[in-house]
Amino acid sequence: MAITRRGNKTKELKRSLMRRDSQDSPVEFISSGSTTLNLALSGKGIKGGWGRGRIHNIVGDGSSGKTLLALEEAFWFFNNIKEIKPNIFPEVKKLIICYDNGEGVMDFPVKKMYGKDFLKEVDWKRSDNFEAMCRRYIRLSSALRKGHALLYIIDSWDSFQSAKSKEAFMKSVKDDEELKGDYDLLVQKYASRKFFPNICDKMDNNKVDSTLCIISQVRSKINARFGKKQYRAGGKALDFYTHQVVWIRELERMAKTKLKQKKVYAIKSHVKVERSKVAKPFRESEFTILYDYGLDNINSMIDFLWGSKTIKFRGAKFDSRPQFIKFVEGNNLEVELMKATERLWWKVEDMFEKEVKKRKRRY
Repeated sequence: MAITRRGNKTKELKRSLMRRDSQDSPVEFISSGSTTLNLALSGKGIKGGWGRGRIHNIVGDGSSGKTLLALEEAFWFFNNIKEIKPNIFPEVKKLIICYDNGEGVMDFPVKKMYGKDFLKEVDWKRSDNFEAMCRRYIRLSSALRKGHALLYIIDSWDSFQSAKSKEAFMKSVKDDEELKGDYDLLVQKYASRKFFPNICDKMDNNKVDSTLCIISQVRSKINARFGKKQYRAGGKALDFYTHQVVWIRELERMAKTKLKQKKVYAIKSHVKVERSKVAKPFRESEFTILYDYGLDNINSMIDFLWGSKTIKFRGAKFDSRPQFIKFVEGNNLEVELMKATERLWWKVEDMFEKEVKKRKRRY
């Protein structure tokens, strides 16, 4: 399968990004890197995705693709945000990407996947505690001026502990004593009473072009007989203040055999939009994550449009996926494939909307 440098945009994609929407929308978007995921998130493919100037939450277990989704969002933001012709925010002259990595390690080959310019542009941080992380984001957001755009990624919410909790724990280690006191709810209280209310003040009427991406770990309920068996830590604040919440899980590990050695080269992940204030909720998406590359948008669109059926495109049939992918990339037809994906998605959505229109009006 041919792999192209994703930083090189086709002319048609560049024109699509620079073109204003014919109708003003109360929300603008940052692409997820996947056309089908963009549609699930926002109802738009090429110009859809994560709500810009909003808060979104990516929830999942280990190796499901949470960090990858955040990196893909940052990569798209880095490559495209200055070329957007927005209806709401000013055109971007300066972009700021801060990746606050509470887990302390980044095992992805970022330079190999996204290039040295992206690696250099991102401000890779690790705040000392939860309150310090919150203050850092508020400071950056408050300092934004006209034409500035901020993307702040927290990876992960669960990895940050409160300042008092960390201090008490380190003291207990030094003194070789049991930890005294209860610090479990300090993070939730600070988030709900201090952090999120101040963010909302900044986001009111799109005062600043500041987008917050929060990654959360999945936790399991012990002996759960009813309802969801998994939940996300963080308290009710994350439920109330977020604009988009997605749950991601691994569907399949994809393997190939080379020189009689079978190796996993990609995974297929599934996302369900559990909460959305910017589009219809509970939409779903499946996409392929290719190791050392990232989101494989073309393969994901093939799954959506044809599945295991014969690929028919532009009046021609293709014997294999690699053949079709080479044809699309070699002829810069990615945007045409995106538009075909949008049309099928909208066709299905329109069928449901027509059923609603048949109902008697209530006014």
